[in-house]
Amino acid sequence: MHEVVDLKDDLKREIGILPAIATVVGLVIGSGVFFKPGKVFASSNDVTWGILAWVLGGLITLFAGLTVAELGAAIPQTGGLYAWLYRIYGKLWSFLYGWIYTVIVGPATIAALAIIFATQVQVFFPISDLAMKLVAIGLMLILTVSNYFGARYGGYIQTVSTIAKLIPIVLIIIVGLARGTGGQVTGAGAGFSGTGFSAALVATLWAYDGWITVGNISGELKNPRRDLPIAIIAGIAMVAVVYIAINIAIVNTLPLDTIARAGTTAINLASAKLFGDFGATLLAIGIMISIFGCLNGHVLTDPRIPFAMAQQGDFPAFLKKISPYKTPTNGFVVQSILASLYILTGTFDALTNIVVFTTYIFFVAGMVGVIILRQREPELHRPYKVPLYPVIPILGILGGIYILYSTLTAETAQALYGIAVTLLGIPVFYYFRRGGVRIKPVPES
Repeated sequence: MHEVVDLKDDLKREIGILPAIATVVGLVIGSGVFFKPGKVFASSNDVTWGILAWVLGGLITLFAGLTVAELGAAIPQTGGLYAWLYRIYGKLWSFLYGWIYTVIVGPATIAALAIIFATQVQVFFPISDLAMKLVAIGLMLILTVSNYFGARYGGYIQTVSTIAKLIPIVLIIIVGLARGTGGQVTGAGAGFSGTGFSAALVATLWAYDGWITVGNISGELKNPRRDLPIAIIAGIAMVAVVYIAINIAIVNTLPLDTIARAGTTAINLASAKLFGDFGATLLAIGIMISIFGCLNGHVLTDPRIPFAMAQQGDFPAFLKKISPYKTPTNGFVVQSILASLYILTGTFDALTNIVVFTTYIFFVAGMVGVIILRQREPELHRPYKVPLYPVIPILGILGGIYILYSTLTAETAQALYGIAVTLLGIPVFYYFRRGGVRIKPVPES
C-alpha cells in the first residue's frame, strides 16, 4: 500500500458544501460553452446527434465524477488526483500526471483560452492571425505579471469574472428558447457519422473539463468525505443542464449549416440575431470577461504544480524559487514560455483536443484505481461509495477509453503528441528520482 501524499501543510478546513459546488461550476464553465457548439454541430452535421453529443459528454463526465468521488471521500487529501494516483499506483503515475499537467495540460489550456480571447477581439477590431497570436501572448503575459505580485489580485479578477460569465449564458438560454425562430431544434443534417460524432463528443468534453480540479482543495473542505462527492456530482449535473439548454437555444436561433460554418463565432451570430448588434457587443464583452477570468484562474494556480513537485525533489530545484510576493517565480516563467510556444504553433481546437486526450489517460487510470483499491484495501473507510458498483465505474472507464480511441483515430497527430510527451516523462522521472528528496507521507485524515 502506498501512503497518501499531501501537497500542502497546515491548510485550514473552512470551505463548505455550497462554495465547493460553486467551485466545480466555476472551474468547468469557461470558454467551451461559448466556442464549442460550432465544432460540435459541424462534426455531427445533425441537430439531434449534436445535442446527444452534449448529453453523452455530460454522462461520461458524470460517470467519471461519480466514480472518482469515491477516491476523494476515502482519501481526502490536498492534491486531488495527484495524491490518489500515488496511493493506488505509486510515485511514477503521480509524477506523470504532474509532468503532463506541467508541460501540456496547464500551458496548452492557457494557450487555448488566450487564443479564443484574442479571436473575440475581432468583434471590435479586424486583426490578422499573427496579430491575434500576439494579442494572446500579450494577455497571457499581463496576467502572469499581475499574479506574480500575489494571489490576492488574481482573486479579485476571479470574483468579477465568475459573475460576468453567468450573464451571457442565462440571457442566451432564456431569450433563445423563448424567441428563437431561425433554427431547428429537431431537424437533421446529413445523418449520423461515427467519426463525426466522435469528434463532436471530444469537443464537448473540453467544455466539461475542469471538474477534477476541485480535488485539489479537498484538504481544505470542512467535511471532505461528505462534501467532495456532493460537490462533484451536483456541480457536473448543474453544468450539464446549462450546456444542453444553451445548445438547444442556439439551434433554435440559427440554422444548422450556419452554426457549422461559423465555427467558434457561432455564439456571436446567435447573440446578434437575438439581441441586435449592440446587444451582441455587450454579450461579447461578457464572454471575454468570462474567458479572461478562466484564463486568470489557470495562470494563477497551474504553476503551483511544478512548484510543489520541485519541493518534493521531482523537478529541478530552480522551480522552487519564490518571489518576494510568495509566488512561484520560475513556475510562471516556464509556464509562460510553453504557453507562448503553444499559442504560436497551435489552434484552439487542436490544443483542446490534446488537453482532453492527455487528461483522460489519467482519468481512466483513476477510475480503474477505484476498482483496484476496492480489491486491495476492502477495509478502507469509504463514507461514499459509487452507486451501482461496478456498473458506473465500468461505464465511465469505457467512455474514457472511447474518448482516447476516438481522438487517436480522428486527431492522430495530436493524440500521438500527448502519448509521446507522457512517455517522455518516464526517463525524466528516473533522472530526477536519482537525486530526489524522499516524500514524507502525511497521516490519513
